Amino acid sequence: MRIQLSGLDFQYKVVQQLFRNINLSIPLQRRVVITGDSGSGKTSLVKLISGLLKPDKGQIIFEINGAAQQDIHFGYLFQNPDDQFVHFNIERELAFNLENRGMSSAGMQVKATETLEEIDLIDRKSDSPNSLSGGEKQRLALAGMMITQPDILIMDEPCSFLDIFAQIRLYKKIDMLGKQGVSIIWISQETHEIRMADYVIALDQGQVIYRGNSSEYLKIFRDSDYET
Repeated sequence: MRIQLSGLDFQYKVVQQLFRNINLSIPLQRRVVITGDSGSGKTSLVKLISGLLKPDKGQIIFEINGAAQQDIHFGYLFQNPDDQFVHFNIERELAFNLENRGMSSAGMQVKATETLEEIDLIDRKSDSPNSLSGGEKQRLALAGMMITQPDILIMDEPCSFLDIFAQIRLYKKIDMLGKQGVSIIWISQETHEIRMADYVIALDQGQVIYRGNSSEYLKIFRDSDYET
């Protein structure tokens, strides 16, 4: 089970080309961290994988049980949870995600209520997402993605706006989702988050400079951090 990128080219309008002839295999049903310095192409790569961007050349194939799959459902968790929300009502925010999946109104109501109880926001269901703390916003944003049962969850540095307690809560949730078989692609530059990964892909100026397990990556690129 994998995502196969073959001969991938991409550039933003007329600026310098970002990716040229990228060939990359990304395992599914794993926690995959994509890392690299700012501007290395991390966010562009996951947007290409999720279909938010289109390659100029090449193809992306989702291979499951030896066969190419077309109907892949993504959840995309932005770095800033405020970028995730489209409604001024917390309950409606969750229902909106289900509406896009074709669920009935009655079904949406039941599922939204169950989810709000699970993330301890049932008493805030009529409030605006803007009234929530950073950790609560991230919980709501993640719940909005997971409520639709995505095949692949993409997270773009999701802990950037969280305090340590909210981060730990998110890590536990990610661990649970991984055990449930959800494929997770996680952009991060943090050593402790890279250590949590099953597989690491490192980029530098649009080129893949490493692919493999996290412990080997840390030994090669972050030896001093790895030994602490």
